[in-house]
Amino acid sequence: MSRASVRSFNAFVALARCARRRAHRPNVAVRADYSRSNARGGGESRRVERDDGRSDGRDRGSDGRGRSERSRVSPQRSSGFTSASNAFPEGLERVSKILARRGACSRREAEQLIADGRVRVNGTVITEQGHKCDVNSDRVEITSDGSAWLSSKLTLAVNKPPGLVSNLPSADEVAACSIVEPSNAWMRSMKWVAMDDLRRATSDPSRFNVCGRLDKDSRGLLILTEDGALARSVIGGNGVVKRYVVTTDADVRESHMQSLNGTVMLDGVELLPMNVKRLGRGSRTLEFNLREGKNRQIRRVCEKFGLRVVDLHRVQIGEIDIGDLPEGAWRILSEDEVASLRDAGR
Repeated sequence: MSRASVRSFNAFVALARCARRRAHRPNVAVRADYSRSNARGGGESRRVERDDGRSDGRDRGSDGRGRSERSRVSPQRSSGFTSASNAFPEGLERVSKILARRGACSRREAEQLIADGRVRVNGTVITEQGHKCDVNSDRVEITSDGSAWLSSKLTLAVNKPPGLVSNLPSADEVAACSIVEPSNAWMRSMKWVAMDDLRRATSDPSRFNVCGRLDKDSRGLLILTEDGALARSVIGGNGVVKRYVVTTDADVRESHMQSLNGTVMLDGVELLPMNVKRLGRGSRTLEFNLREGKNRQIRRVCEKFGLRVVDLHRVQIGEIDIGDLPEGAWRILSEDEVASLRDAGR
């Protein structure tokens, strides 16, 4: 970074800290004596997450113009987007539902676009939430301003330490989004990021949607996003592979490997095939590649076959690798990285 950029970022950190003190927001503190060996188990949290990712549809600080560094707009979000397709049943349907089913945005984001006059049906701007159109013949378009608003939404990578919950913390818990503050920004990988985006990211981290939870005792990569459609595609998309490095309490035998890579039932439901590798002969360390994330899946499956997980570390989601991101740090994903997640979730 240039000296001017460093001075600007230092000023940004100082202002953010002053604002946080005025708002009486406590700093995040992870207990130093937290023991990973006392893990209770869980690859995925029990906490409930709505498929639209908690987004309330409001414009969270975007000025609607997008960003020069992140200006590429998804083809589905361009002003030429249309609903016409034989994939839909015949008849009338709400415009917001059509846009959400197309993956252009979440249902709540569609409702906000309509309220702001950023959606056209057959060339006419609509503002009525209950507006319906023919799903196969009418043309539904998001305006260029609407596309810019959608593409301006931020997506972050966070390296969650054990001891934090992914979302919806109880009174005595701390959410992983609390990491997203200026002092934890991994600037080495964000030299291209505009200062306005850094301010937006840290202004209210609780607004971000979690794309695939990690339980309190697990650590590693979390994806947080303002983009409701992206959150839904990552959570529900079986094409988005998630990679974990798992340490067990005993040596992994060949019989374990056959069981883990075979047909596995959990709660009476057959899981999608897991790709499990042993990292070293007779090792206690495994690599899991999953295309779904059932509740505490990895830990429960290991327990089923006589192995107890003592450390669970998620290192990759789709093409997003945790890389050199330090534990307890965060960074903003590039437009290409976001596009790769969107493509994998289709």
